[in-house]
Amino acid sequence: MTDETTTQQVTIRDARPDEAGAISEVIRAAYAQFESSYPADWSRYFEMVVKVERHYENAQIIVAEQAGRLVGTVMFYPDGSLSAQGPWPEASAGVLRLAVIPEARGLGLARRLTEECIRRAREAAIPTLALHTTDWMPVAKAMYERMGFTRDESFDFVPRSGIYAYGYRLEV
Repeated sequence: MTDETTTQQVTIRDARPDEAGAISEVIRAAYAQFESSYPADWSRYFEMVVKVERHYENAQIIVAEQAGRLVGTVMFYPDGSLSAQGPWPEASAGVLRLAVIPEARGLGLARRLTEECIRRAREAAIPTLALHTTDWMPVAKAMYERMGFTRDESFDFVPRSGIYAYGYRLEV
């Protein structure tokens, strides 16, 4: 089976509220690789990152499902400022918690999940899609740049953790 065939068998859809635990596990599996890059209290950060339930109110949580298993997720905030993740450009949607489990990487799922956020922003006539990323996510940064996202220092921030969060935007 080729990667293209495998990718085609993945369904991108809205998450259900009863999937919060499974989504947390996807994020946990995807973000575990960053522990050694995180200089602050990793456990506090990690527990904050995997708390999915609090996002259902203001975000559209999107999942990638393959053979009945969740293998990726992203949170699309039609109003990025409601994500409580630092500053956002005015009138922008936000992308948060893009995650693909390690064994499903290389299939283009992160790109497909990001493209779904772009599609939703366009459909809602939101002019800008924005996100934050870090130095310890070079693969994600490179993907965003290939997709046309550009750096926007005006909404960079440093959370309590001390990790520099770089702002990126895409005019949709």
